[in-house]
Amino acid sequence: MTNESPFLAPANDAGIPAAAPRPLKPNRGLAIAMTILSAVYSVLCLVEIFALAHRASLANQIINDPTSVTVDQADSADSLVSTLSVVALVVFVATLVLMAIWQRSLRAAFGPSGRYEAVLKESGYQVFRIVWLISLGLAIFLRGSGNVETPQDVISHDHKFMIYYGLRAALGLVIVYLAVRLVRVVQRNVTLAQAGYSPDAVNYLSS
Repeated sequence: MTNESPFLAPANDAGIPAAAPRPLKPNRGLAIAMTILSAVYSVLCLVEIFALAHRASLANQIINDPTSVTVDQADSADSLVSTLSVVALVVFVATLVLMAIWQRSLRAAFGPSGRYEAVLKESGYQVFRIVWLISLGLAIFLRGSGNVETPQDVISHDHKFMIYYGLRAALGLVIVYLAVRLVRVVQRNVTLAQAGYSPDAVNYLSS
């Protein structure tokens, strides 16, 4: 009967304990940066909702009293909405790029031990994919909702996009949740691996 623990890395043929596994070093800085960008993205989406509500309010005033809103006020509202849309898009794309880079770092760290897919599953990565696909589908649908030419078109357009930006804000929070949870899951797996546990033991203890 052997006294070797099934949870530790096996010894070699000479009975000498195997060397500790190579430390896993996923880039944690990428996770922190992605979390910050995602939080900023959510805030921008919320600000965009208020900007859309303000522009819709001006459009409603124009319908009721065309002289109650100046051209400068209307142009300023349009400019604010456009600027926020561009900035939010840039931040979102930067977040996705960071996520892709971080996933490559995780794949390099956990791929050899076969833990990469399990780590993503433990962190709830599937939730992000679902919300992202819903957000993308809604964006495509709303982009094809027609031209904005009259004040009534502006009101209809902005009310729809307020829902869209609300969903995008939620998506940003989902990414924040994913990043924080991934950091915890990754750290737990790294700690177990560096302690000398076998890949099977890491799978068992992380399940």
